[in-house]
Amino acid sequence: MAANYDITIEQGATFTFSVTVTALNLTGYSARMQGRTTHASADKVFNLTSGSGITITAGTDSVLAITISATATAATAAPSYGVYDLEIESGSGVVTRLLQGTYQVTPEVTR
Repeated sequence: MAANYDITIEQGATFTFSVTVTALNLTGYSARMQGRTTHASADKVFNLTSGSGITITAGTDSVLAITISATATAATAAPSYGVYDLEIESGSGVVTRLLQGTYQVTPEVTR
């Protein structure tokens, strides 16, 4: 079962956070994370994948480092709100949702 975690993204600033997956070696896994204004929306506000916004450091306790560049957050409408989830996929195709929740983009003043 996915954990619920709400995030705040500051427009114009680099967004980073990490997720530690204990007792699971993520060697051979990929990851993806998408944000949309609603669950049913076809449009993605952000779309991250392994090697493009998500870095996996595999080990006994694996770490997923999530990054959205300042340029990308600056191009995101603010204020805005929506939903996201973070999934991992094993080399054999088993998908597990690790996190889900809401996101909020707060407006930038300094530009």
